[in-house]
Amino acid sequence: MSSSGSYNFVVTRDQLITDALLYLGAIAEGETPSANAVTEASRLFNMVVKLRAADGMPLWALKRATILPVTGVSSITTISHIVSTYDETTLSADEAASQTQLSVTSSSAMTAADQIGIELDDGTMHWTTINSVDSSVLITIATALASAAASGSHVYSYTASTDRIPRPLRVVAANVLNTTSESSWELECIDQQTYYQISGRTSAGVPNQLYYEATLGASTADPTSSTTWYGVFFVYPRFNGGDHVIEFTYHRPFQDFDASTDNPDFPQEFYLPLMLELAALLGPKYGVDRDERRALFAEAKMYRDEALSTVSPEGSVFIQPESR
Repeated sequence: MSSSGSYNFVVTRDQLITDALLYLGAIAEGETPSANAVTEASRLFNMVVKLRAADGMPLWALKRATILPVTGVSSITTISHIVSTYDETTLSADEAASQTQLSVTSSSAMTAADQIGIELDDGTMHWTTINSVDSSVLITIATALASAAASGSHVYSYTASTDRIPRPLRVVAANVLNTTSESSWELECIDQQTYYQISGRTSAGVPNQLYYEATLGASTADPTSSTTWYGVFFVYPRFNGGDHVIEFTYHRPFQDFDASTDNPDFPQEFYLPLMLELAALLGPKYGVDRDERRALFAEAKMYRDEALSTVSPEGSVFIQPESR
């Protein structure tokens, strides 16, 4: 007897939809669902996927990100300088105000049109874009330096289209990182009321408190628009200089089912409960009565709870002698 030796079982959106309809008896074995049935089921499926964010903090959806230093403001949006990855270097020469061509220690990770932040001598960050990468140690920026910047000043860069994070559903934990000494310490995550009770919220220094507002962005928020669909981080104190960043763990949204061949943004253990929940939601359209539908939801929940038990974080165990 031999096993396959593989662990790569996967399903697509349309396979899950077909299985759900088969489970309901809405189609016969070997039958292909109509285009309309697939479209309607796909729409419901995406609603289910978004709802599953309420299941807590599944490990596979926890990600790390960094708030790069943005000075002069207390709030920083996720369509600004909040990224999953970035490059850090320093100026390799003193640069005067109004300078656009800058000497850097290394430009190897930079490309034209990247976002770039340069630490200035007055403690502010100068954010602009890269016009061109002229050599391995020389770049040209789009907006001239507002004031002088000394050799050794921090420089951060990233590619906006790939490195900015999606709007987080919630923030789990955060820490401050000193990018000069590489030392790090916990930062307190606070709620809205606590943040707005802070006196002197416009003061600058090393951030020690963070409040995340999972808003839908602008009043005209549209999930398809990157300019209006965002969350907002409030930092206290405001950043001062460029030698500290904020790192945080967040729960990202689950990815959409856009195409027929898209795979679920879930571990394999969740394929069965996803299919069953979709079947329960589709039930009324195919003549499933209330009791049968209730049973389907219960079955889906049973398997979902089992699946969630496989992705729960393991806690630490502390053993302490009893004091008498």
